[in-house]
Amino acid sequence: MSKGFSASTIKSWFQYSCERKVRYELSTDAELASVPIAKDVREQPWALLGNEFERRVVDRLNREAGVLRPATGEYTLAERLTGAFLRGQRSERFAAQVNLRPGITPPFLQGTGLHLNRNIADLLRRSPPAKIGEVASLTLIDVKATRKATAFHKTQVAFYARVLAELLSEMDPASRAATSISPFGEIWRIPDHGTAEGDEWQVEQFSLSPYLRLVDEFCRDILPDIAAKQVRPGFDETFFHVYFKCEQCSFLEHCSTAIAPKRGAKHRDVSAVPGLTHQGKRALWRLGIVSVAELAEARGLAKAPGVGWSLARRAPHLIVRARALASGTILRTEEEHTFLMPPRVDAMLILSVDHDPIDDRIAAIGYRRVDDGIAVTEHIAIPKSGSIADEAEAMVATLSALILDLTEIDAHNAALATRGQEAAGIHAHIFFYEPTEATNLQRAVGRHLEDDRVRNGLLHLVRLFPPEDVVPEPEFRGVHHLPATAIKSVIEQLWALPVSVTYDLRQVSQAIVAAGGGLAYVPDQVFERPFSSLLSIDVIRAQREGHRSAVPVSAIRRDVIARLDAVQGLIGWLFDENRNAVAEGSPLLRLAKKPFRFQATFDPLNAADLDILLACELLENRAGLLDALIGLAQPAARRRDSARCLAGLTLRKHWALGGRRILQFHVPEDSRETELGPNDFDLILTNDSPDLRLNPSLWSSLTCRIRPDEDGWEDRRDLVQVQIDGRVFTGTVFQELLQSTGPGGWYLDRAFSDVNTAKAAAFLANLARVS
Repeated sequence: MSKGFSASTIKSWFQYSCERKVRYELSTDAELASVPIAKDVREQPWALLGNEFERRVVDRLNREAGVLRPATGEYTLAERLTGAFLRGQRSERFAAQVNLRPGITPPFLQGTGLHLNRNIADLLRRSPPAKIGEVASLTLIDVKATRKATAFHKTQVAFYARVLAELLSEMDPASRAATSISPFGEIWRIPDHGTAEGDEWQVEQFSLSPYLRLVDEFCRDILPDIAAKQVRPGFDETFFHVYFKCEQCSFLEHCSTAIAPKRGAKHRDVSAVPGLTHQGKRALWRLGIVSVAELAEARGLAKAPGVGWSLARRAPHLIVRARALASGTILRTEEEHTFLMPPRVDAMLILSVDHDPIDDRIAAIGYRRVDDGIAVTEHIAIPKSGSIADEAEAMVATLSALILDLTEIDAHNAALATRGQEAAGIHAHIFFYEPTEATNLQRAVGRHLEDDRVRNGLLHLVRLFPPEDVVPEPEFRGVHHLPATAIKSVIEQLWALPVSVTYDLRQVSQAIVAAGGGLAYVPDQVFERPFSSLLSIDVIRAQREGHRSAVPVSAIRRDVIARLDAVQGLIGWLFDENRNAVAEGSPLLRLAKKPFRFQATFDPLNAADLDILLACELLENRAGLLDALIGLAQPAARRRDSARCLAGLTLRKHWALGGRRILQFHVPEDSRETELGPNDFDLILTNDSPDLRLNPSLWSSLTCRIRPDEDGWEDRRDLVQVQIDGRVFTGTVFQELLQSTGPGGWYLDRAFSDVNTAKAAAFLANLARVS
């Protein structure tokens, strides 16, 4: 039996890039059942929402312009009416639910063993010739309940264009010559200031040509191979990877059996390892690594042939995560420190932000302030609808509590500063569970800059979470004033947990509790998701649309509070672990922060041009410094393997040359592939002590350069010569290093040096004075 193919399969490929999903969608339900392959045949709430939005849009369009629609009780437009519309024999300008299926197999499917299923375009618009000598034009339109038209939406429209072209080619010559397909497609989506429950739309027009190329390449180069994959009882050669995008897939239940813990590490598919990508799994499969147990024992993976740069760089993290899954225990990664979280916080300010991807609005927002383990402030808000006004009310109500707490802390610390007791001030820090929450809050702030409450009353919020169109307060983006931490990122950097999804607060918090810390998040069944702990689209849409199945607002509130409890527990566990590490002389949390103060020297909403230039200059400087520190915090092997460090050097001799000192080092075999060279002006020479390499104030006492190769040295990779300024060499820091560092104990790293910011700042300040 030949396999059916449609535009939904095209969309599926460009949305998920999943070979297995495409192959299964080419099969009939009977063929899937014979394998057997479990398929969720329930219509998803988001799909129902899309259908309803499309119906309302077409109803309104029909009232305003007239639409040729299927007869009552019919799903698609009759073939006779479709032909009449394409030939220009109908008065309506639009046609809905047009079945674009040519009578013969189109050329792009010939030889594949595939046939076309029904391909139903949401809307077709026929535009008459603009002037004599031109022909009528057909524009393909897809109606989507989304606020952003994505690439996979556009490839679906491009595929419709290919099928429509084949259908037109079967028409009589006269009609064919009088009709063309517009080079532009359109997505009609939810308006920026509308809701998914309305009947208004916003048009996004796009050129079809780049998406037609993608469709053609897929049909020519990829689709035949996928269609040829064998799937039968006991045998399935399709490639798959289980990750967060799979949540809405009808075949998730089937694929999830491959990563179930009950299978054991030897038979558990390597997809169970969090952070592994599609490309990474393909590379592992090529190396014969298909299970969690095999990855856990994959020594030397980073240097395996054909492994790829990305997988090679992340290999140590993935291996230790596989070992954690195999052993069922929490393991430390090779990362020694993190700059994502400070070691001291007196006031924990915890935020939870849920987002509705359909309306692109905040669905719930929670805030809690914790002092000495006790919650002193808590506020939860759930917007009544997806409107911009209800989002603003929820944000202002909750985040005003945050601003009030920060204002109180700022006033307290300001009073201490006037008495010379600034060091005794309150250290405050904001926490999310995952970075997506901070991003969604940032975008929400950007949507409300026209609201006086945001522009005035919540001005500090704009400073803390600056949207892209507002110049951020530079000090709050600096290394000493990072305002927020995503707990997930800290845990991922320092530990490997026996969980398959680190985005899932439920799995992570329960793993930490099993190790003797934290507080577990145990959601009610309706709130449980396989790849995240944020509110699911099903819960959000049911609540916003008033479905009978909707959970009450009180239940959503309890779930937000439960997640705040769990995040608070994780923060406490992290501080406990850091205290233990400090006692052993190896602190984990190294973000240096001062007691909290609002920065009043720069107003991002009323900045002069020179202020903006200065802010951008300082922001770039601080971002570069932070990137350097995060890179230097990685273990030597990681820095070496990413070609950013010459590790394990042995000093052979040194001598004076003018006002400089030349040091000659032997380079071990595994350090000879490096990106460092004579043109790097920001190198430091250390014994790999974190107290040296992670302290920017000491870098000037360790600075050096690689000496350019002399004649006869061009091929000497076993030796490297480093030149150091005489004053640096004779300084106390370097002399102590020289006396205490033995063979194989020297490390050459790239730090951060910015000679331009100070000059630019002085120049801009001078311009400001004379202007």
